[in-house]
Amino acid sequence: MKSFDDLLNAPRGVLIAGAAVLFITLSFLIAASDLDLTPLRRLQTSSIGTGGTVVYTTYNPLAILGLAAIGLAIIGAFAALFLTLLPKLSGRLGGGTTSDRVAKASRKLDGEMAKVLELIRAHVTSNSSYAKSLATAQTRLAGLTEAEQVRVIVSLLVAENERMRRDSTELVTKLEDARKQVEVLRTSLDEAQEVVLQDPLTGVGNRRAFDATMGRAIIDCTQKKTPLSLIICDIDHFKRVNDAFGHQVGDEIIKMFSRVIESGVRDGDTVIRYGGEEFAIILPMADQDAAKTVAERVRRAFESKKLTIRETNQKVGQLTASFGVAQFRPGDDTEALVQRADAKLYDAKSAGRNRVAVYGT
Repeated sequence: MKSFDDLLNAPRGVLIAGAAVLFITLSFLIAASDLDLTPLRRLQTSSIGTGGTVVYTTYNPLAILGLAAIGLAIIGAFAALFLTLLPKLSGRLGGGTTSDRVAKASRKLDGEMAKVLELIRAHVTSNSSYAKSLATAQTRLAGLTEAEQVRVIVSLLVAENERMRRDSTELVTKLEDARKQVEVLRTSLDEAQEVVLQDPLTGVGNRRAFDATMGRAIIDCTQKKTPLSLIICDIDHFKRVNDAFGHQVGDEIIKMFSRVIESGVRDGDTVIRYGGEEFAIILPMADQDAAKTVAERVRRAFESKKLTIRETNQKVGQLTASFGVAQFRPGDDTEALVQRADAKLYDAKSAGRNRVAVYGT
């Protein structure tokens, strides 16, 4: 079975070829029409007999077919591409790189759709203007010597023009519906990406979210020369609690610890469930002293909790957590920063637990 990356890569050549064909078609249409509908249908006059005037219209079939081809190609391409990819997203979307590529592709497709819609709207506007010109011509020609003949011909032309206008308006409506559908699908892609980056138990970010967020934070702090710190923490003696009260109670304790962390961090900090009962907190614009303050606030709040199992009224007792803090250094990557924070977490555990250890102190 193909992976999601395969699905993205396989049609790449087809999409490039299709884009080239559409570009050539658009170029031909623009060159032929100069953004005007005159080549599609041109009102011409010729003199007959004793000075009578006959008005007739000519058509450019290639230009009309080109306009129709653009609309059909866009609707078909968007429907086929997104209806093929969407059912496979929920189980196959990867982390930051793949999700970013999907989001970028979606934005580009939406942008191209908007450009084509503007082109079609311009043609419809030109069409409406042309219809008004025909109506004016009908009024003026009514006073000519052979007015009845001229009025009949012009009336037919006006009716034909009205039909063409309706067809163009219908095309724009269909394209607008297609754009709305693309927007719905893009929203679905964004929602799928959020689900993939979210821990199902606690609702905070998961390891994939950690990798993506930390990568962006390192780039940002390097470029702006601002501090960045990382806290890694976990619940002390969690295995004992899990063994004594069961995994369901253990899950509730993890969720409670997650809520305590979220209530203790600053705006802009990111809380991640790093694994099991272990959490990471990414703190942009924070040196290790600021990070230590956050860690101490969370530690005290969690320590103050007195837990009781509601169903059995059994007391779990007081729980505590330990914290390791490290600050980003120039040249660090994610792994180096995690290793230092994790080493300080181990120091906090070794020193008796229920404390915050900061790297370098």
